[in-house]
Amino acid sequence: MTEPKPISPVVRQAARFRALPLYAWVVLAVLLAIPTGLLLGVDAGWYEQIPGPLRVMLRAFASGLDLAPQMILRALGAMAAPLVVLAILTAIVTNEIRGFQGARMMGYYLFNTTVAMTVGLAIALLVRPGEGALLGGSQALGPGESRLIDRLIDRPAPREPAPGKTVSEIVLELVPRSIGEAFATNNLAQLVLVTLAVGIALAMLRNQQRSSGQKRYQAIIDLITVGFEILMRILLWVVALVPVAVFGVVAISIAREGFDLFIRLGWFVAVVLAGLSVQMLWYLVELGVLARFGPIRLLRGSADVIAMTFSTASTAATLPITLRSLIDRLGISRASSQLAACVGTNFNNDGTALYQAVAALFFAQAVGAELASADLLVVMMTTLLASIGAGGIPSGSFVTMPLILAAIRVPVEALPILLTIDWFLDRCRTTVNVLGDMTVAILIDRQKPGDSSSLPIDPETPGVTDR
Repeated sequence: MTEPKPISPVVRQAARFRALPLYAWVVLAVLLAIPTGLLLGVDAGWYEQIPGPLRVMLRAFASGLDLAPQMILRALGAMAAPLVVLAILTAIVTNEIRGFQGARMMGYYLFNTTVAMTVGLAIALLVRPGEGALLGGSQALGPGESRLIDRLIDRPAPREPAPGKTVSEIVLELVPRSIGEAFATNNLAQLVLVTLAVGIALAMLRNQQRSSGQKRYQAIIDLITVGFEILMRILLWVVALVPVAVFGVVAISIAREGFDLFIRLGWFVAVVLAGLSVQMLWYLVELGVLARFGPIRLLRGSADVIAMTFSTASTAATLPITLRSLIDRLGISRASSQLAACVGTNFNNDGTALYQAVAALFFAQAVGAELASADLLVVMMTTLLASIGAGGIPSGSFVTMPLILAAIRVPVEALPILLTIDWFLDRCRTTVNVLGDMTVAILIDRQKPGDSSSLPIDPETPGVTDR
């Protein structure tokens, strides 16, 4: 028997690099992009002094920096619509949400998500974090001044904001002319509403077949689940290339406008954190008024959950601790705990909805688009619908953002810039998502009209994924 060959240091080092989490790659991309952007942002007078072959190589490099983010965003946009559809269908057909308690749970989720979006939009409208960010434009330069990046690749032409829509037009667009048009235009509202109708109908037919001992629709459910898993695998390949997009966007942004953009991103982070803090305060008030549940008791009982969620940014990894805290520390029934924490978690994304609403307003302000009341209604509606589908998609908040921005006619080319701070905000909003699940579990348990033993209590309930 031959002895195994020792692993070379090069192979070992390559394995360590592959094991780095996505946020580490993003941070590395930012660190590399800063000196690259400073180099490309020097005075254009250097262009004539660069040797011809090196000039060609620089132009190709700059074009690649500009093209890579566009290609990756286009791939994400192509996958977003089918992913949202299959994520919603999977969540509906693989879970059981029945009875008055299940309906009340969904009502609380809808109400809390609406509050979260309203809070985020209100603070963003007050602070205006995106104003002056430019995002793909260029700093105001003096007469005759230009930067090296502008000689290597053309500046993007200024975009005129598309005309707004009336409330009547928005309501009318909820009904698609055809299913193919909804997919072709990536109309999120149409896709989600049609998918909800199909999912509910399929779940009802499945239940009727089960009661008669048949499993005619099980093959369709299995096909939906497998299709969703295949698309998620492809999505992970695309997401693995996101640091390349971050590198390109950050380098070009620094070259064209220096570090001013990161100042605006600091304001964006402040707005999101303020909104999430208000949302957590809302949970405490809601529990105190509707369930007579003291805020100190909730904070003490959820301390381990908050620590675990913030450290992992994963709802799935925190689930056992969430259930233990609800049942053992807070005294919530097992049925209510598992209904809200396992099943309802697919549909509750308060922190994510707040983040996406603020991000949509940030980009609108950055490109100088003044959103009317009807546009804000579109932001809330599409964000709410996107939060339903994002719960079952890895990096779902980033995947569905192009659909939200498309609904308000805002370009998405600079979207990867958010990933420079998303690794931190992801932990914050996921913590709020889980606290929202716990809040609803307490509310439905304290207000349940009778025995809830008919509700699902399987601790291995499917459909719980990272948010």
